[in-house]
Amino acid sequence: MADDPIIVLFETLNLVLIFVAFAIFTRLAFKGKGLGAFRFQLSLFLLIWVISEIPHIVGSLGLLASASYADVGLYLHAASMAVFAIFVGWRSLRFLSYHPPAPMTHVSLPIDPRDGLKQ
Repeated sequence: MADDPIIVLFETLNLVLIFVAFAIFTRLAFKGKGLGAFRFQLSLFLLIWVISEIPHIVGSLGLLASASYADVGLYLHAASMAVFAIFVGWRSLRFLSYHPPAPMTHVSLPIDPRDGLKQ
């Protein structure tokens, strides 16, 4: 635990803001239309990322023995990066896939020939 009251104040503020971010991204994830929705996928990645910060802050405040949770934040951060890589890769493949245009079955011509060329 840090002895400096300014560090304790900012670590406490950081923890509160992390919980606020957790609540916001949880709400956004539930508002996503489904597993394939961009909002849901991005919120899920950000939730894991937010959760990975909690063990470090709680350990630095001395609220939890950091010896037993020393690597939990690292593992959660690695998991969030893996989810993000899958998210970006899947979205990139969908973006780069070829979608041929619809076949043209007929050509529409103007009914009145005077409407075709205007000067």
